[in-house]
Amino acid sequence: MSSSHNRNPRGVNQYAPVPTADDPALKAALESYHRQGLTSNKKISALLKADYNIDIKDSAVKRRRKELSLMGSRITTATMPYNDALQLIVSEMDDDISGSRGLANVKSRIAFKHGVHLSRDFISEIMHAFDPRGFDHREPGSKKTVRVKKNPLGIHERWAGDGHDKLYSIGFPIWGVVDDASSRWLGAWVVPSNRMGSIVAYLFLCLVEEIGGLPLEFSTDCGSETTQIYGIVNALREMFHADIDPSVLPAHRYVRSVHNIGIERSWLRLRLELGNNAVLAFRRGIDDGIYNSSDTKHHELCQWIWPKLLRQELASFITFRNGVRMRKDKNKAGPSGCSRNEAFSLPESWGGVNCLLPLPENGLAIIHGMKAALGGPALLDFVTPEFAQQAEAAYEELGVTDLTMENVWLVFQDLLPLIAF
Repeated sequence: MSSSHNRNPRGVNQYAPVPTADDPALKAALESYHRQGLTSNKKISALLKADYNIDIKDSAVKRRRKELSLMGSRITTATMPYNDALQLIVSEMDDDISGSRGLANVKSRIAFKHGVHLSRDFISEIMHAFDPRGFDHREPGSKKTVRVKKNPLGIHERWAGDGHDKLYSIGFPIWGVVDDASSRWLGAWVVPSNRMGSIVAYLFLCLVEEIGGLPLEFSTDCGSETTQIYGIVNALREMFHADIDPSVLPAHRYVRSVHNIGIERSWLRLRLELGNNAVLAFRRGIDDGIYNSSDTKHHELCQWIWPKLLRQELASFITFRNGVRMRKDKNKAGPSGCSRNEAFSLPESWGGVNCLLPLPENGLAIIHGMKAALGGPALLDFVTPEFAQQAEAAYEELGVTDLTMENVWLVFQDLLPLIAF
């Protein structure tokens, strides 16, 4: 016998309505718990009741978290773009100057800052790739860094790249690359920032284009600015020389600065021969009342003339250092007692070979496309093209024959009235 009698005509039952995902209090609470690293729906349900008097079962918590895209580490790691996840980890490592933060610390910081949960295995993989010695460093009783002697195979076996911050204090950082075996400078550039991945990657591509090939390996420290170059170096190797097994010979290697010996040893001479003088000359303009950084016209002209001077001086420094004879060291593997240019041009004279991986026929076209995609030459500009054109015309009008550290502020003063702003 059936009955059509409605025992609850008003649709009201004994249970309170469950808050929806757009409920401000519930949304704020769930996001807060997520940043604290909480992913247990049962535990979150209990906390909601205790902290906010929100009565919601764990099954409903699961649904609300999904609606708010508050995913656990397994799903997030599987679905998040690799480069985005990589950047979060590297940025956290980059902020850790002392290298004292372990895996759990990095995982928690990423969750707290960004609301992103990444798996321990993925974070461990990236941390080991970027700074494998860091785990030993954090072990109780770990020893100081031990330097390992170089045993170079030949030129282009390894390029070492890094940024130099001596001139950052005056606003003109440098990024450079040396050939690790011969210690020869391959390139150095005064740039608006050596901490921007697009700039660093663009400069690497410029070098590949100039030399016509790739090194067997490219090494940098594990700064956040090197994530793009990491991807580009590996992509080029895969496109042009897929026959080389990356597990045997990686295209890119992250090393701590103290182990990136080729470039690190080169910075000392740059600082002594150029950097210190440049900083003193720049500050002289401030001390003498010639340059006022708060004046927009002063700032723009300074941003044009000083890179012009420093790029000129840097090119001169590289030419000089590459041609200077290195001291003879019988205990040193690789070249000594000759110039860097000689060691680079005649690797067989010290038992070396040329390890360059040449570009294929379509290689240059691919490199050009990648450079354009990154932003092109404009990445290296300190001022707008319009201002640069005006300043260059005024400079030509002055007829300056030699811009130097000694006369740069005099030329600056002469240029000021010729610049419309």
